[in-house]
Amino acid sequence: MTTAPGYDQCHCFASRRSNRHITRLYDGYLAPARLSLSQFSALSVIDHHPDLAVAEFGQIMVMERTTLLRTLKPLLVEDLIFKTKRKGQRSHTFNLTAAGTARLKQAAPLWRAAQEAFTIEVGLTRSAELLARNLEVVKISST
Repeated sequence: MTTAPGYDQCHCFASRRSNRHITRLYDGYLAPARLSLSQFSALSVIDHHPDLAVAEFGQIMVMERTTLLRTLKPLLVEDLIFKTKRKGQRSHTFNLTAAGTARLKQAAPLWRAAQEAFTIEVGLTRSAELLARNLEVVKISST
């Protein structure tokens, strides 16, 4: 006899399973660029938001500070990003290096191929709906 509710009724479990599936797909496509999806996303966010402070970065990525810094550490070690301190501030900001920009350019077509593969897998309409709903959940949860 089971006492716990069915795992197939849990929003979080279903979302995490889906996310793991999608992450594996993208990680496979991004492997030739030696980037994980998290690393690609971080580089992309920095590219779109230069001089991004840790707090704002965490909000955009929906990541705790320690998780974010763990994601950024290999990018710093590989010299794909650099951090600086704003004058008079305690917080670091992040920017792409030339190598980071080059790696992002190398990875972009691989990411587009992953996007296309996912769209083919779930269908164009469902893919667009999933993207819109996922963005909506984050927006609702942040307000």
